[in-house]
Amino acid sequence: MSKALAWIRKSKGDDDDVGLEVQRGLVRGLARDVAGQVEVLDLGIHTGFSSMTRDDPAGLLDQNERVQECVGELEAGEYSHLVAWDDRRM
Repeated sequence: MSKALAWIRKSKGDDDDVGLEVQRGLVRGLARDVAGQVEVLDLGIHTGFSSMTRDDPAGLLDQNERVQECVGELEAGEYSHLVAWDDRRM
């Protein structure tokens, strides 16, 4: 059975932002179209900067525990598909 990770993130705005709500619906829908099983990583509003570019005590994308876990699962081949609004959201 195929398995997709739906990756949802927006860098600015509020958690109830229309753009984020649209992304949540479309990304989940696309993931369901390509895979029999879907898991969702919904980061909501979260910076896309990494520790390679800056130091931020509020937490950067690559310091997020759930992101680290999902990247490890992707590297291990747990998912057959990675679905996101665009590649800048990852």
